[in-house]
Amino acid sequence: MNDFFSKLENFFFDILGLILPGAIFLLIVVSPVLLVDMGKMEKAADTSMILSGLVTIWNVLKTYWASHPRSALVIVAILAYLVGHTVKVFSRIKYEFLTAIFDKGINKEVTKLYNICRKRVFRKKPPPSWLKALYSACRNLFTGVFAFEPAYYSPKDEAIRKNCMEQLDTRAGIKLSQDNYTIVKISSVISNQENLRSLGTFFLAKYNLYRSLALIFLFTTFYYLYFFKVAKTFLLETTHGISSIMVIASIFLWFTFHAKYKRYWSLYGDERLITLFYFLNKKKIKQEEEIDERG
Repeated sequence: MNDFFSKLENFFFDILGLILPGAIFLLIVVSPVLLVDMGKMEKAADTSMILSGLVTIWNVLKTYWASHPRSALVIVAILAYLVGHTVKVFSRIKYEFLTAIFDKGINKEVTKLYNICRKRVFRKKPPPSWLKALYSACRNLFTGVFAFEPAYYSPKDEAIRKNCMEQLDTRAGIKLSQDNYTIVKISSVISNQENLRSLGTFFLAKYNLYRSLALIFLFTTFYYLYFFKVAKTFLLETTHGISSIMVIASIFLWFTFHAKYKRYWSLYGDERLITLFYFLNKKKIKQEEEIDERG
C-alpha cells in the first residue's frame, strides 16, 4: 500500500511540476492565433518567423485536430511533458544567472550607494518613524523583485541548524559539510527510511512549479511584446485594446510566481530542517513529555 501511494505521489508531482507548466507554455505559444485575422496573416507569414510559425500551428490545428482529436490530445500531453522538463531545467539556469548578476553584483552596489546617501542625508538627525516604515516597505519590494537567491530557511532557525550539525557530526564521527544541501539531503533520506510525516515533498513540488511558471511568464512578457509589434496590422478589432493588458498581466504573474517560488523554497528548507531536528531529538522530546505527564 505504501508503494502504491508513493507511486501515486510521484505521478502527482510529475503532473504538477512537469505536465502543467509544459501545457501552460504550449497554450501561451499558441494563444496569438486567437487574437489575429488568420486570413490576412497567412498572406504575410513570410515577413516574420513568429508569424510563419503561428500560421503553421494554425493549419495543423485546423486539419489534424479536427480529424484525429484523440491522437492530437495524446501528442499534446507528450509534448507538454517534454516541454515541462525543458522549462524546469532552464528555470534553474535562469535563477543561477540572475543570482550572479543581481544578488552577487548589482544589488550589493545599490546597497552601498544607498548607505552612502543615507549617511549624508541623515547625518545630523535620525529619520522619522514614518520614513523608516516607508523605507522598509520599499526595501521589501526591491528585494521581492530583484533578489533571486532565496533563503534555505528562516534566519531565526540558525540555532536549530547548528544543533543538528553538531549532533550529526557526533553520531557520524566525522566532520560533515556545513552547507545547507547536506541538511536537506540527510533529512530527506531519514524521512523516507523512518516513514516520518513531512510536507517537504509537497513544498518541493510547489517551488519547482512556481520556478517554472516564473520563467514561463517572463518569456510570455517578451513574447507578447514582440508579437504585438510584428502583428499589429493583423489584430482583430476586439483585441486592439487588450494588448497592453496582456503584457502587464504577464509581468504581474511573473512577479507573483517569482515571489511564491522563493517563499516555498524557504518553506521546503525549514521543513527539512525541523524534520531532522525532531528526529535527532525525538527521544529527548518524548522523555520530557513523560516527565510532564507524571508531574
